[in-house]
Amino acid sequence: MRPDSQPPPIEMAASPKMNITCPHCQARLSVMPSQAGNAIHCPSCNGKFQVPIPMASPSGANSFGGFSSQSEVQAFASKKVTAGLCGILLGGLGVHKFVLGLNGPATIMLATTLGCLTVGACLIVPLFLVPVLHTIGFIEGIIYLTKSDEEFYQTYAIEQKEWF
Repeated sequence: MRPDSQPPPIEMAASPKMNITCPHCQARLSVMPSQAGNAIHCPSCNGKFQVPIPMASPSGANSFGGFSSQSEVQAFASKKVTAGLCGILLGGLGVHKFVLGLNGPATIMLATTLGCLTVGACLIVPLFLVPVLHTIGFIEGIIYLTKSDEEFYQTYAIEQKEWF
């Protein structure tokens, strides 16, 4: 080898990709293993979902199904009953949204309800908003309670859906 020539570049081994399916549009995607556990947007439908973490199966092969970890899903799903009951019983105050960490919509519901009750004593029109907000909370409480733990986690922890 001559002193002025450079050695050939060392080829890096290509990192294996994970093949996953978008839960929204069923598109097949290839992602890097380093993305496992992170929320991504599907390039086909722009739906947001969490890339599953590979789990060892009894055969020793990796499977890429499910959510990040069962304990994470269960920890968030433990809020489901509390949020559901708060939505049904205290709907218009937005307490159910505070339980899920959705502070923006929760503050809107709380401020609107309290504002309608204080200003509404003088004006008739704002008083009609209070039952509407309580109905929204009631419906959301029922929706929370009827979802499976995985669906509840995907909708409110990953996608952070704020209304209905």
